[in-house]
Amino acid sequence: MYKEVGRNSPCPCGSGEKFKKCCMLKNDLPPSFSWMDKDGIHFMVDGEEPTAGQYQKLTEEYQKQIRHSPIWEKMVKEFGPEKAEELLKECRAKHG
Repeated sequence: MYKEVGRNSPCPCGSGEKFKKCCMLKNDLPPSFSWMDKDGIHFMVDGEEPTAGQYQKLTEEYQKQIRHSPIWEKMVKEFGPEKAEELLKECRAKHG
């Protein structure tokens, strides 16, 4: 579940500095943090790799939250209900 943060990426601690000038030097990453890039939203947390069942539960919860958000209404309006359902299935928790 851990994704390497690039040296020149913004530091995931939120300082606004590049990773190489901040937490990379300190080796002091927070116990959990998230960031977004072209591949999607990423989360890092301490602990064991989630099981396949846990990934499925995370996916179901994520999709449930999307259905109850303003973005869902926009997806249905723009793409129609069937296409919106197809797009929602692509919103999954996965090992990255």
